[in-house]
Amino acid sequence: MIKFKAMEKEMKNTKIEPYVPGDENEISQLIKSVYDDFVSIDYSVEGNNTFYEWIKPENIKSRQREERNMFVARSDGKIVGVIEIRNNNHISLLFVDKLYQNRGIAGRLISSSIDESLKRDLSMDTYEVNSSPYAIPIYSRLGFVAIGGILEKSGIKYQPMILKIKNK
Repeated sequence: MIKFKAMEKEMKNTKIEPYVPGDENEISQLIKSVYDDFVSIDYSVEGNNTFYEWIKPENIKSRQREERNMFVARSDGKIVGVIEIRNNNHISLLFVDKLYQNRGIAGRLISSSIDESLKRDLSMDTYEVNSSPYAIPIYSRLGFVAIGGILEKSGIKYQPMILKIKNK
């Protein structure tokens, strides 16, 4: 019971906010840490290098100028989760600090992104992701369904998945 109350307090302290310029260094460090702990083992050297290039702070900052959507989860001022959306309906990055996983943060990040995407396009009815092999069960628990089999491009293995959006 005490552990639950501590988690409940922690969740109240975790806010979902839009990316702001200057967040990119902390975001990059968070992503690299989680990626190295859970995802990199499934990829070749080429795949890991491709990914590391994608998450360089300057590349994150550049993509945000291209009108991508990025939200962060902050707990007591620290970024503990991040989601990046391209084309208004495709998750290109979703990472949560390992100390904050299994607490609903990924779901909250996805919900915030969907809400923002719907403001831009009320007719949107699906969200997509190319999931890493590691994250397939996570996305499945969040309601995503696999489409076809695992693919590979530039050393990155991924499972295309889709989530049907029930527009309010």
